[in-house]
Amino acid sequence: MTLMSIAALRKAPKAARVLGAAVGIPAVLAAGYTLVSHLVYHRSNLSTASELYLKATGGGKRFLKDMILLDNTILQSAESNDRRYTIPSAVTLKVSSAEEIVEGRQVFHLNRRPINDRAVIYLHGGCFLNQPVADHWKLADTIAQRTRAELIVPLYPLAPVHGALEALDFLEEVYRRAIEKYGASNVTIMGDSCGGGIAASLAEHLPTLGLEQPARLILISPWVDVTLRNPNIIAFEPSDPVLGVQGLQKLGLIWAKDLDPNDYRVSPVNGEVRTLRNVMVFVGTREILYPDARLFHDRVNATGVHAELYIGRGLNHCYPFFSTPEAAWAIDRIVDAICTD
Repeated sequence: MTLMSIAALRKAPKAARVLGAAVGIPAVLAAGYTLVSHLVYHRSNLSTASELYLKATGGGKRFLKDMILLDNTILQSAESNDRRYTIPSAVTLKVSSAEEIVEGRQVFHLNRRPINDRAVIYLHGGCFLNQPVADHWKLADTIAQRTRAELIVPLYPLAPVHGALEALDFLEEVYRRAIEKYGASNVTIMGDSCGGGIAASLAEHLPTLGLEQPARLILISPWVDVTLRNPNIIAFEPSDPVLGVQGLQKLGLIWAKDLDPNDYRVSPVNGEVRTLRNVMVFVGTREILYPDARLFHDRVNATGVHAELYIGRGLNHCYPFFSTPEAAWAIDRIVDAICTD
């Protein structure tokens, strides 16, 4: 054995200690990260990473807190929302897609096949201002793949040019066509965020039109009261990386137009809920819509209507959209419900 190899052996324990420390630091950090995720926030590491990403990128909160930026966004939406829409190029659908025009507006159909025995009318979110983005299409595509359902995605009229009454009139026709083909007991109405609020308003409005309720109403982080005056909301705004009260209140008034913002056609938390059927609500505890979403569920449940509330502990707005274990679990529940006869 050479002097060099002997010297190397003598240094080996020290080198090993240095190397072990270098490897151990990330391990300790990872363990601490997991501990905080699970014990403090009661969520997976991926959900914590998702929130950190939202905070780093600003989520949607910046334009909801900066009134000048919000006003500019509203003006841009007024110019763009009635232009012809195409599905984002970043989206690769695994099911078939088709398009039709209903009352002058685009309606997309995913997974329309002769063997379909049910349908889902999916109303996308976007603060009443925006057309569907990639995440909406990915969720619709996933549900279409895993069910026997045709996914109907109507591009309802948007603010600031249009408002709640126009949207409900258009969606009434979309719903009539769906139940004429499948029967109300084989149709689900689903929506997220403001689309969830519109879905709830539509369902509450159906009895006034003499129309039967759909088989179920599935709401993801629904915005059910555009006034956001629930005093409990204040405690949730600091932890919400996506939504801001002031901006949403302004958008809610724009959406109401000539209606009282407390009208059920704008704020379904105030509507007649005893006529609803099989309501599912998904909402996170780190979003400002949580108090009203829970209140909506509780009001439905108090009437004896079957209602399920899935609370995402430590989770953010529209958590089923994220690539997390909690999102996968929520989508499983949604798919199971849609497939239930």
